[in-house]
Formats: sequence, C-alpha cells, structure tokens
Amino acid sequence: MPRCHARLAAAVAILLLAGGCAVIPNPFAATDDAGPSARAVEARRFMDGDGVPRDEARGAALLRQAAGEGDSEAQFLLALAYRSGRGVPADDTRAARWFERAAAQGHSQAQFLLGLAYLRGGGVPADPSRAAGLFRQSADQGNAGAQYNLGLAYLKGRGVAHDDATALDWLERAAEQGHAEAQYVSGSMYQTGRGTVENRGWATRWFARAAAQGVADAAYMTGLAWAAGSGLPRDLERAYVWLDRAARKGNDKAGPIRDRIAVKLNAAARARAIAAAADWTPLALQADRVRLDDGPTVMFVQHALNTRGFESGPVDGIAGPRTMRAIAAYRRAAKIGTGTGIDPDLLTHLRDEPADSRR
Repeated sequence: MPRCHARLAAAVAILLLAGGCAVIPNPFAATDDAGPSARAVEARRFMDGDGVPRDEARGAALLRQAAGEGDSEAQFLLALAYRSGRGVPADDTRAARWFERAAAQGHSQAQFLLGLAYLRGGGVPADPSRAAGLFRQSADQGNAGAQYNLGLAYLKGRGVAHDDATALDWLERAAEQGHAEAQYVSGSMYQTGRGTVENRGWATRWFARAAAQGVADAAYMTGLAWAAGSGLPRDLERAYVWLDRAARKGNDKAGPIRDRIAVKLNAAARARAIAAAADWTPLALQADRVRLDDGPTVMFVQHALNTRGFESGPVDGIAGPRTMRAIAAYRRAAKIGTGTGIDPDLLTHLRDEPADSRR
C-alpha cells in the first residue's frame, strides 16, 4: 500500500478506535482523425455487418486496397485487423507496419497504438524512447490514452527524463477528458504532493471522479476521505457506501474498514448505506452516459467554500441555488475573472489559494 494511502487508512482507524464521528468501444468505429475514403467506409460496414452481411475477409481486402492508396484511416483499420485477426491472420509485425504508415500521416490513434507496441515490444523491438515520442505526437492532438501513457513515462522516467511536474501535467490533461486511471494517479500525486503542492481536497476530487467510473482503489480512497474528513466533511455513512463499493470491486483493504465503520452507524444509517452501496452502476458501464457526472467537482467547490466561510449548504454534489449564491459571493470577494458559476478560474483559485480566505 502506498505510504499516503496507509497514512489515511491509519487516520481512519484512529478515529474509529477513538469513537469519533468501462464500455469497450468498437475498434472499427469511426475515429476523429481525417475522414476515410468511400472504400474504407464500405470496408468498415463489412467488418461490422452494418447494413450488409458480416464478411470480415471482404472488409479486410477493401481496407488493403484503400490503405495501399494512402488512406490513413484504412491503414489504421487494417493494422487493427492484423492485430486482432479479423479477416486476416493475426500478425503483430504487419499490424505495426500499418500503424507506422498511418502514424506518419498524423493519425493520432495510430500514433498512440504504435506507441504501445514500442512500449511492450508488440511486433516491433521494445523501445521506450520511441514509444514516448509517439505518445507525445498523439497527446498533442488530444488523445487521452496517449496523454496518460506520456504522463506515466515522465513519472517513471521511461523513455524520457523523470519529471514529476510534467507527468502530472499530462496526467491531468487525460483526467479532465475522463480517463479514469489518469484521475486516480492524479489524485495520488496531489495526496502526496508529488510534482505539486499537497492538496487533499483536489486529490479527493480526482479520487471521487475515478471512483464514479468503477476504479476500486479510487473508491477505497474516496471512502477513506469521507471517513477521515480529508478534503470532504467527515461522513461515516458515505464512507461506508464507498468502502463497500470498493470491496465489491475487489479492493481487499476496504472490507475490514467498512465493517468497523458499520458498528458506528445506527440502524437507520446502516440500512441507508447498505442500500446506497448496492444500488450503483459505475459510469463507465452505463452505455447511455457519454459525459461524466461532475458531482465530485461540485462537492470539492462546496467544501472549499464552506471552509472559507462562504456557506454553500450541504456537500451533496448538487449545484443548487444556495451553492450558486455562495459561488457568486466568493467570486466577487476574490475578484475571480469575469465568468460565472463553476469554471476553470474558480477551480484553480480554490485549488491554489489557502483555505483561510474569509469575507
């Protein structure tokens, strides 16, 4: 267990003893890169059985024709076909060659997946430096997976010079796009002050966002935060909920702490917590949800305002009238930009300014 996590778990244990209170996308779906040719579109229909009988061999043949003519999307899709063995024999070496051709034309997904191939030695010799360079090309185009892997490269000094601050910059870019693992790692870095100033409130915001997508360790950290009052007001009922969810997702440290919290709850609170923990589907598994619920960010703002003397009401993740009035009052007092409501200027100010700012 990382030291920061162990410290927070220990704090929870002390308080209790003292008696205090992901849907996997279709790889052959259209990407955001340059539009494919008509032949590539037709090939994708045969690959997916979209309006025509599924015929992966025919789809792969059409992709090979379009790829040979220089269509970067067809090159990318043909690489995927060779990697997965759809319509052609599986061949990592040929997959890497086609990824290379698409990447050379600036195809961001091809750059990212070719980077993974060089990182892992899949069809090409392992080359962390080459992998990091490809991740950077793709990350510069906004690819969240590449941003996450580039952040890890800087964090571990893998193919680039070790640099915690640069690592966190790339990890947060991916996190802001909803990359759950990037959110968890970003939270861990703010929790420990690695590459930045230690900030438990901002750490908990990232943990809570990752937890909402079903990351077990993030659910555990969110539960500990509620139990210890770390970046959130102390709430044992909510702590129970998130620790139970973490335990259900496979975190073996969550169950014992959850059980110790259970005996501190009265019967009604325990029943509510058990029901809330069971009635939950991670956002990553809700196919109809294309955007993350930003409740964790609203809770961060509410708690930050409350600790600064701007009463925003209960920390419930709902930006109701009372919360919005507190935000408006704080923006005026702190002279924050010209915007309104929750925006990057407000979040940056609440993250970076000391919590003793009062009216």
